[in-house]
Amino acid sequence: MSNSNDLRIVLGSLRYKSASNVDIGLNVPFVQTSKENVEFDRSLDINLSELYDRERQQSTNFRPTCKFSVLFKNAYTGYSNYERFEKVLSYVNENVAADLNCPINSNVSWTGFPQYNEFDFIRTDFNFSGYTQPPNEHIQFVNKSASTYNWNYFLSYPFENDYTKSLQAIDSITNQTLQWVVSDGIPFVLYSSTIGGLGLISFRCPVKHNLTVGEYVKLDFSYNGTDTYQIFSLGTGIDSTKPYTFNIVNIGFTGSTFNNNTTGTFRRIINIDNPVETLSSYYVIKHKIISNTDDAVLVKAGFEQNIFGTKKKYESSGYTPNREARVSIREGAQSYTLSFNKDFNINKMLDNQKRPVNKLFFTVLYKGYFGWMFGQLNPSNLVSYVGMKQGYEFNLPLDESFTSPRPSPWWDLSNNLSNTNFPYTIYSRTQPTPSLTYDFMYINSFMSGDTLDGNFCEWNNYEQKERVISESYHKLTYNPNVFNVISSNNGLQDNPLGFYYKPHYDIKIRDFSDYIEKGTPKEVVGVPDYSYFSTSDNEFRWRDIYTYGFIDNQGNGVNYPFFNDTHYPYESYTFRIIPEGTNYIESDINYYANLYGSASPIVDNCE
Repeated sequence: MSNSNDLRIVLGSLRYKSASNVDIGLNVPFVQTSKENVEFDRSLDINLSELYDRERQQSTNFRPTCKFSVLFKNAYTGYSNYERFEKVLSYVNENVAADLNCPINSNVSWTGFPQYNEFDFIRTDFNFSGYTQPPNEHIQFVNKSASTYNWNYFLSYPFENDYTKSLQAIDSITNQTLQWVVSDGIPFVLYSSTIGGLGLISFRCPVKHNLTVGEYVKLDFSYNGTDTYQIFSLGTGIDSTKPYTFNIVNIGFTGSTFNNNTTGTFRRIINIDNPVETLSSYYVIKHKIISNTDDAVLVKAGFEQNIFGTKKKYESSGYTPNREARVSIREGAQSYTLSFNKDFNINKMLDNQKRPVNKLFFTVLYKGYFGWMFGQLNPSNLVSYVGMKQGYEFNLPLDESFTSPRPSPWWDLSNNLSNTNFPYTIYSRTQPTPSLTYDFMYINSFMSGDTLDGNFCEWNNYEQKERVISESYHKLTYNPNVFNVISSNNGLQDNPLGFYYKPHYDIKIRDFSDYIEKGTPKEVVGVPDYSYFSTSDNEFRWRDIYTYGFIDNQGNGVNYPFFNDTHYPYESYTFRIIPEGTNYIESDINYYANLYGSASPIVDNCE
């Protein structure tokens, strides 16, 4: 039995400010929780629970695991002049094409979807003759690479802020293009309005502004020498507009400073009596990768599938260009588990605010080894290899200023601001009939130590809190040299339709408190070196790091399994591959079936 005199009971409120005080009763069980270690003439009583907790709090080793449920809508049909790609499409015009192809006619365009294997986390088309297997294959398939052909998986952490990145958004009402440097803050379009008979100047933002009534904004322009104004209200009278619109009172502004449709940027101020220290800063997070491709272990999550199921169909030999029967898969539903084959020590890692790292990120990057993406044509109709494009959530909506909505100009191939510096490789393949050479491009694998951009964020020193303004996204578009998308935007070679995905998924490995600690080293024990010193208050400000296993009343904190000197955090995510638009109508297949009197047979998961 352990010695009851060694027990110490501390009020919750004395341990953490947000912890509640509770009545505690001690039940003394008749079980042995300690044992005597005898060595020579020395003895020591060890409390196993205390030893476990001490080892848990001191350990800095982590091995994160997560589950990805992949959601994908195969939205774009097209055709390919590269016969190896043409043979593996999931066809939508097989009845018409087969009719025109009898006798065999090489000029027939077999139209369809690139199969789900081109997007899946683990490819399963290892035995496709003429594509992944000899003879005359596009890629010699290596089974152990099945999980790395399309995507690569890494662990990363936020280690630095980029204050110089230029961003661009489109105002949803005026279709004005807003361009700014992240350190300038959040962009807006202003206009005059009236609510309840009171004249207001309203500011409409393309992202959530994070303001509350009574706070202040510092504009990037001034009126009669004043650039700071108090928030009077939020929204336009509709609740959904409150996160995106804020208002100041129109006290009779004259001149053109506050004319309708004037654009600018603002930064948030919490306390006007302390405008310097309570002024928010804005930046883009830089991620540093801490794993290599071979460190990731990706497997199927048992038999788990998403709710949309797998979409496949049987294509008989008479309805394929190479006269071979097969089952084509247009969309899949499999979930996957991602883990790593080694531990990661975070002991010396500091985050982008120079605090101990409290989050790691699962970073998923598209590789595209088979070459369906990238290598696009530029506006001059010259071959221009443009790799991965990156942007933010506010860049995803289509530009409605055109008769037919188009992708935002941010994604334009000629816009260098959305380019990445990801290294890539180009390789060529020649098809025998006709003898033509095609170029293909894929993104090289990243390595530990490489960096890439993350979310657009706000930080306030006074409240010691970071907020994500907009999450980072990558865009995939087909290489028109090998796959031509059939759509109303087909002529826009400089800005084609494509797919978006989010590359970074955070997992908490420890948590900061929901309250601010204040004090000086002379008055408070344990002031951390990441604390912020307020000259106006003459004291340090910081947020405590909760111990492992502690969860406060707001749900903050972590409690992951711990054994063998390693923490095992786990999280579940939905990985969405989002189509920018769709040109496919489900009834197309029914139309061809009714026209020719034959429909594809219904099959189950076992074919």
